[in-house]
Amino acid sequence: MRTIVYIIISIVLFSCNTGVNKKTSDKSSGNNAKSYLTEGEHEIEIDGVKLWYMVRGKGPILIAYPSSAGWGGDCSVYVEYLKPWEENRTVIYMEPRGLGRSERLNSMSEYSMNKYAQELENFREKLGINKFDLTGHCYAGIISMKYALKYQQYLNHLILISTFPKSEYPGYYEWLKNRAGYDNMVNRNTEIKKEGLEGKEKLKEEMKNWYTVTFHDYNKHKETFETIMDNTIFSTLPEKQFRTVDEANYNILDSINQIKTKTIILYGDEDFPPVIFGSKDIKNKIPNSKIVEIENSSHWTFIERPDVFFAETIDFLKN
Repeated sequence: MRTIVYIIISIVLFSCNTGVNKKTSDKSSGNNAKSYLTEGEHEIEIDGVKLWYMVRGKGPILIAYPSSAGWGGDCSVYVEYLKPWEENRTVIYMEPRGLGRSERLNSMSEYSMNKYAQELENFREKLGINKFDLTGHCYAGIISMKYALKYQQYLNHLILISTFPKSEYPGYYEWLKNRAGYDNMVNRNTEIKKEGLEGKEKLKEEMKNWYTVTFHDYNKHKETFETIMDNTIFSTLPEKQFRTVDEANYNILDSINQIKTKTIILYGDEDFPPVIFGSKDIKNKIPNSKIVEIENSSHWTFIERPDVFFAETIDFLKN
């Protein structure tokens, strides 16, 4: 069975990134850690690459790492839906290299999983953060686990959402064919191919279409979610790196038992089978962990069941 990410890509064929390098400048009020953590938008240079990030909320620091390289979008969906954390945490929403408002690089190899994990550590160091909480959804959960394997001394808590520790899990095709809206998704894919779109515009339409089957009840969230997707900045080259290079060797299942960080794993009861199997494997491997299956939700538990999701994660962070 192919990886969940590879399967997704096989349904919606991606094109190469056509974006140009983005010229940015540091918007921080000063070159010190305190100014880097003031509320608002910032641009900062990490390893010679300009990164965009936003700071909101109050309390201990939580970095919300986006699933950008897994699907090509920026962090807008997380900025919109993770607001309840801001009452208890200073949340940093970051956009890694090549994604969203951060600088583009022309070499696909610059977007490897290991590069992203190291960039996150260099970002922490540049901002002067001693200890923090880290959360990652889907692909971002992969980066979060890889970061924890190397730098867990800087972590207080780890929140893993709908993710997996290796490439190969069964059941995705069967799950997909039984989803409400599957036929409409297939028909729309055919239309997209005929429209002659390329690069990030093609990617945006493909992903908007695929997301219609990743909710328990898409119609309930359609208006807000599609507005966010319409305004999301897409990029294809980072995803292509994962699909064509990193995914073939991705398997950290036998390593994550080294993670001692207090961890919570959350997924929807209608999530992709690879996520459900993967979440259970993570729970079995990480010793200091808790797993939560959230009913009546699929891949977007924090959107569909915020009542349960935030009750569980906020209690986890407080304790």
